[in-house]
Amino acid sequence: MKYLSILAFALVFSFHGKAQKIQGCDSVPTLNSEILKILKPYMGQKILRGECWDVLSIALNETHAVWNGYDVFGKTYDYKKECIAPGDIIAFKGVKFGGIQNGQKYFEEMEKHFAVVKEVRANGELVLLHQNTGRFGRKLGESSIFLGDLKKGKLEFFRPQR
Repeated sequence: MKYLSILAFALVFSFHGKAQKIQGCDSVPTLNSEILKILKPYMGQKILRGECWDVLSIALNETHAVWNGYDVFGKTYDYKKECIAPGDIIAFKGVKFGGIQNGQKYFEEMEKHFAVVKEVRANGELVLLHQNTGRFGRKLGESSIFLGDLKKGKLEFFRPQR
């Protein structure tokens, strides 16, 4: 068993740059659960104009969350010090990720992008819901990022509020 744990750590570390431990929240805030529930039927569909921002707009407006209608989506927090919950929102600013996924090198840039966290995994992986991406175009889809693969830029995390 100890050998498997060491092997699993070595694989995560070698495939995803600096393995970054992230803390998922023990429970999901009610508002965050409502946001995820609202987005679920839209999977594979275009929300409004198909912009990444439109995903947040529909989710926050339909849950009556407090936000400024532009770029403040709740209470900001430091993901390195506080837990990340499904339903939280991430703003990507001048971000570059690079590493190896599924045995393939990858490189991804996001000058200005927004996404909703669907799932937090212990290996530093965040499963995201977003649209207006190269992978699934202007339709809502799911993809992952590894925080340890962040090479440049700023990630701003928000906890939706009422």
